[in-house]
Amino acid sequence: MPSSHSQFIWFFVVYFFLFLYLRMHQTNNARCVELLWRHILSITLLGVALSVSYSRPISEFFLVRDTSLIPNILWFEYTVTRSEARNRQRKLGTKLQ
Repeated sequence: MPSSHSQFIWFFVVYFFLFLYLRMHQTNNARCVELLWRHILSITLLGVALSVSYSRPISEFFLVRDTSLIPNILWFEYTVTRSEARNRQRKLGTKLQ
């Protein structure tokens, strides 16, 4: 799962791309400088979004924190399932006798 920072920045960049290229599409009377500004801004925003997406999983804090919980969750599921199976066996064993 991407972090909330990555989700937000990509939402912002896609919204801004759509705004720049669909909403501000008056290219007939646009000057070369305006078109260049639009492309430079788009490339800059794309670079920012890529850097945010790349920097989030590289961060040691997020990588260690997120992966250290997986074995604990698996152990919890295993022990709960095993205890439920034992309880079920005991209940069935007492009803049959």
